[in-house]
Amino acid sequence: MGGRALNILSVDVEELYHAEYVRASAARWAHLLRPRALEGLNIVLDLLRECKAEATFFFVGEVAEASPGVLEELEELGHEVGFHGYHHRPLWEMGPEELRDEVRAFRRLSRIRCEGFRAPSFSLDLRTAWALRVLAEEGFTYDSSIFPARTPLYGLPGAPARPYKPSLLDPRLEDEQSPIWEFPATLLELGPLRVPLCGGFYLRLTPADLIVGAVRRLNRHGQPAILYVHVWELDPKAGRVPLQSPWRTFVTYYNLGGVAVKLRHILRRARFTSFRSFMEREGLL
Repeated sequence: MGGRALNILSVDVEELYHAEYVRASAARWAHLLRPRALEGLNIVLDLLRECKAEATFFFVGEVAEASPGVLEELEELGHEVGFHGYHHRPLWEMGPEELRDEVRAFRRLSRIRCEGFRAPSFSLDLRTAWALRVLAEEGFTYDSSIFPARTPLYGLPGAPARPYKPSLLDPRLEDEQSPIWEFPATLLELGPLRVPLCGGFYLRLTPADLIVGAVRRLNRHGQPAILYVHVWELDPKAGRVPLQSPWRTFVTYYNLGGVAVKLRHILRRARFTSFRSFMEREGLL
């Protein structure tokens, strides 16, 4: 992949109560949770403007529906809009026609071009590989739903840890005839180990300079880093609710106050853009 090293940044535009561990407790604490995705979104946009970076914003449909015009505004600012499920339901709770219905409902919200998808909770695995065919049939050119390592919540061990064209039957396998590209979450590969550091809890946990070093290492090998954040991670007023275990509390809330500083540090030391811009530059569209 030629030219100056270019990496990919994405932002999941969802509410705190969409997060998987919060979702399990949301009914009990609904009175403490209010929609604030736009507040977090504006914080992210200010940071991107400051650092002269672009990003792909994967929107939950109900968030976009509640904010008419926001998708068009992002496009006008030079960013890209992708789809993140209509109600942030993981693929393992859905079937093919439910996903298709959600895709079409999202596209009815706006006339802007939407070619990318990220499954809630990185829920694309062997059980839900059917989603790739639905996405291809609905005109998506890329997906970023695979986490190529096992975690307590999700993961697809054995999948490539770099952009590739996945088999529609087994997304661990490459298929050059596939109609869709896969951009898996970035991992640091240390021999046989795959260490997550790409976003969310893993970005909050990993020291900023280690992330920058991993980005540069990937770039030296001709590969982009693919990082992500959630808008609620940058909103100091997003609030908190009690969760079901100390582990879930740690994963969801650890170091939220440091995300903006860390992201700024990374964006000032590496070049980031949207999936679409990256694919256009690399001739993948």
